[in-house]
Amino acid sequence: MKPRLSFFVLMIFALSFGLQAQKSSYRHHEIGLQLDQSYGFMYGAPMNFKTLYKVGPSENAVWRFQLGTLQFGHNYYEPSQQLSSWVGLGGLIGREWRKDISDKLRLYHGPMVGLDMSLSRTRTDSPPTENGYVYLTPGLSYVIGVMYHFNGPFYMAAEIHPGINTQFTYSNDAWSPNRYWSGGLSGQNALLTVAYEFQTYKKGKSKKARGVVTTPE
Repeated sequence: MKPRLSFFVLMIFALSFGLQAQKSSYRHHEIGLQLDQSYGFMYGAPMNFKTLYKVGPSENAVWRFQLGTLQFGHNYYEPSQQLSSWVGLGGLIGREWRKDISDKLRLYHGPMVGLDMSLSRTRTDSPPTENGYVYLTPGLSYVIGVMYHFNGPFYMAAEIHPGINTQFTYSNDAWSPNRYWSGGLSGQNALLTVAYEFQTYKKGKSKKARGVVTTPE
């Protein structure tokens, strides 16, 4: 190979390698807040908020991590003198792919796995009894949603989570043989999201936020 030709080949290889490194030198991030209320996107009190974090090499395909609100309660029933308390937490992990519908509108979808856990304890003074329960509810779902991107790093999205789940109960030092399965499109699966997106270099340096939708050059 002639020296001049070898030089051009090396230059092309170095340029392509540099472009490839530039493409993979940053990560796309999204931080959002979700409102999970009633089916049909009819929202009202009480509101159930969830946090959402998405990350990926680009905005076209991201991993999503959803954490449900920590919930707790404490009740006392006067007639039976029964005291009960409970606490619960849940989360989802999934993959999300996106497709442009228009300049600002985008369809997204992907599979998710989740787990909800709650602990409860009930105590009665008369007669004196005390019971504790642990509920584990794993589930498999598929997110389907539409997002609208504003002028800037913010967007709003609406999504549903059709899927199935089951529940395991632990009490009195043993797992209960009774289980239930459920599926479909329940009232707790319609969510609205408001999110902020930004990009960072892999070394941690900030990069100017970009829109979800990439405009063709």
